[in-house]
Amino acid sequence: MASRKKTILTPLPHQRCMIHFIAGVILLGALTGCARSGGSVQDEYPKLSPTTELPAMSTPAKTSPPLTPTIAPTPEETIPSPSYDSSKTLNDYVIPLTIQHLSKTAADLYFILESPAEGAVFYSLQGDKSDQTQWITFNATTDTHLIKVSDLEPGALYEAWVGVSDEDGIHHPPSFANGTWDPITIRLPQEDDWPIRIGVIGDSGFGEAVTFQLAEEMASHHPELVIHTGDLVYDVYQDPSPPEAFIRKFYQPMADLLHAAPIYPVFGNHEGYGDTYWRDRPFYYTAFPPLENGYIGDNFGGISDQREWYAFSRGDYQFIFLNSQQFYDGGLREEQNAWLQERLGGSTSTTNIVVFHIPPFTSGYHRDDGIPIRQAWVPLIEDANVALVLSGHDHNYERLELNGITYIVSGGGSNKLYGKQDAREESEFFTAQSHFVILEL
Repeated sequence: MASRKKTILTPLPHQRCMIHFIAGVILLGALTGCARSGGSVQDEYPKLSPTTELPAMSTPAKTSPPLTPTIAPTPEETIPSPSYDSSKTLNDYVIPLTIQHLSKTAADLYFILESPAEGAVFYSLQGDKSDQTQWITFNATTDTHLIKVSDLEPGALYEAWVGVSDEDGIHHPPSFANGTWDPITIRLPQEDDWPIRIGVIGDSGFGEAVTFQLAEEMASHHPELVIHTGDLVYDVYQDPSPPEAFIRKFYQPMADLLHAAPIYPVFGNHEGYGDTYWRDRPFYYTAFPPLENGYIGDNFGGISDQREWYAFSRGDYQFIFLNSQQFYDGGLREEQNAWLQERLGGSTSTTNIVVFHIPPFTSGYHRDDGIPIRQAWVPLIEDANVALVLSGHDHNYERLELNGITYIVSGGGSNKLYGKQDAREESEFFTAQSHFVILEL
C-alpha cells in the first residue's frame, strides 16, 4: 500500500512578529507573544507568481442516502490479522476517513459509508511492516463510524486506512469520487513540541482550482491543525445532493490537508442554507460530529449530536470556536454567550484564540454584519486574555489591531474576492487576494 510521507519540521526561532505574503501565502509568525508585548506585525506583499492550471476534477459517483447514523466507538479486537486487498473497492464513502481530533496519545477518526457494512480501520507506525499493523473492527449496524484509536506514541507518525469486508473476510478500500482515498497520516502532538504550526483558510467552498493549490501549498508547511473560518461549501443546489457537493467542493479540494491534519471549522452563513439539508439538518453537522472540551462525543453544550460551538486546549493556548449565525437566524444565542463567558473566565495564564465566521471589524463588503458581535462578544473578548480573533465572511485578507487584540479576516480561500470598501481606522493591512494563513505560536 502506498503511504503519504510527512516531514517532521525543525522548530523555527521566534524573533519578531511578521506576516509575509509569499506566492499567495500569508505567514504569521509568533503573533501571540507580540500581541501582548507590544511588538509589531508587518505585512509584506510581493507580486504573486502565476499559478499552474490543475487537472480537471473527476465527478463523484452519485451516492444514495444511508440509514440514520448512530455514532458508536468500537473496541479493538484481538483476532487474527484480517486480509487486505487494495486491487478493488467495496462500498462507497459518503464522508471519507478524516481526523476529527488529536490528543497526545489518541486520534478520533470518522467516516460514513454509503451502506452499512462490516470492516476495520487499520493503523500502523509509518514505515512499519504489515505484521505490525493493528486494527479496530466496525460492524454493519450503522453506516456512520467514529472510532478512537488510543495508546499511541506521542509525537509519532502513524498512517490509517479503512477496509470493508467482503463475504470471504477480505478487506477492500471504499471508493471515493470514482477513485480511492489514500491512507491518512496521524501525527500525535507533544507538550514540548513548539512552535505550534496552524493553518487558517476560509470561504473556500466553490471547488475552484485555486483552492486545490492553496490546500496543497498549506500542506507543504505541515500544520499540526487547520482552522476553517466558515463557508466550507457554496451553492449546494448545483450538485445532486449535499454529500456530493461536499465531496466536490470540500473533501477533494482539501484532500492534501485532510490526509495530514484535523480541520476545525466554524459554522458560516452558507452552512445553514436550505439546500444544505441532509437527514433533516445542515450537512455540516453530519460532516463534523460534536466536540466537547477536547473530546469527541454524541452530546455537546446541551445540544444533542450537533457541533454548534466548542473548544479545546493545546499547551497554554485555548482555541474557542463559535457559531456567529446564532445572532441572525439561530435560537441559541444566550446559551452560547453564557458558554463563551464561562470559557473565557478560566485561568489567566491561558492565552485564548477565538474563531467565528462573521468578523466584528472589517473594511470589506460586509462591514455592518458584525455589529451584533461587536456589541455582545467584543467586550467579553477585551476583558479576557484573548490575543487573536480569526474570522472569514469577507473574501479578502485584513489585519486589524484594537485594544491589544489582533483581528484577522481570512476569507480568501477562492477566487471570488471582495475589494476594500470604507477603511476602518483599526486596519493595518488589507488585500483582496486568494490566500491562507500560517500561524506559529
